[in-house]
Amino acid sequence: MDGATLRVRRARRLRSSLGAIVCFVLPAASWIEGSATFAWTMYSRAGEFRIDLVAFDADGRPHRRNPTALAEHAAPATALLLAGSDHWRPGPSMATLRRHIDDLAAYACRETLAARVEVILRERVGDRPERATTGQRACAP
Repeated sequence: MDGATLRVRRARRLRSSLGAIVCFVLPAASWIEGSATFAWTMYSRAGEFRIDLVAFDADGRPHRRNPTALAEHAAPATALLLAGSDHWRPGPSMATLRRHIDDLAAYACRETLAARVEVILRERVGDRPERATTGQRACAP
């Protein structure tokens, strides 16, 4: 066997190995890890979500705010999630928003001018119990 043929076979094996890792190992590992970030789930995770936003004034009194107000200055993709999120609405998996809930709280601080904010992402999928993820932030004066 000449060198060129050997290189072609090695390249094919490498592509096959990489393909197996990308198509099978990564999805399986993310599924086992719990996030299923790389798993093919498409509509199996679609459900409903709602965002509760509470802004606390300097005296610690809570004031419920409509999270739709945060959409005005948000990036377009974020604005789509925030608009109408004061009530249950259908949506995809909220895994990314769940991971960045503290970032959303920081953004809410800047937009509401509160002393402290609390952002609660509520999710429900099918018959499963509601899942709530809370992000809190003390806002700079």
